[in-house]
Amino acid sequence: MVRKVILLTLIASLGGCMATAMRMDYDKHRCPYIGLRYDWWLVGTSKGKLIPFLLIDAPFSLVVDTVFFPFEYQYSCNI
Repeated sequence: MVRKVILLTLIASLGGCMATAMRMDYDKHRCPYIGLRYDWWLVGTSKGKLIPFLLIDAPFSLVVDTVFFPFEYQYSCNI
């Protein structure tokens, strides 16, 4: 039971890290769904090694990116 609580706490604290981190430098990284775009880019560059970690982060990044979508929809970017 304690392991499950620790695991859930860890997942919740890591969730959306990429989406939040990309917004820290908002002048350079201003585009819709930046967290998910970067997660997808990391899957390609790591040749699948980071997939387990990104499967944890991606749903939370989706939520964070969706919340910020109204402010970013007019921008586009390439990673």
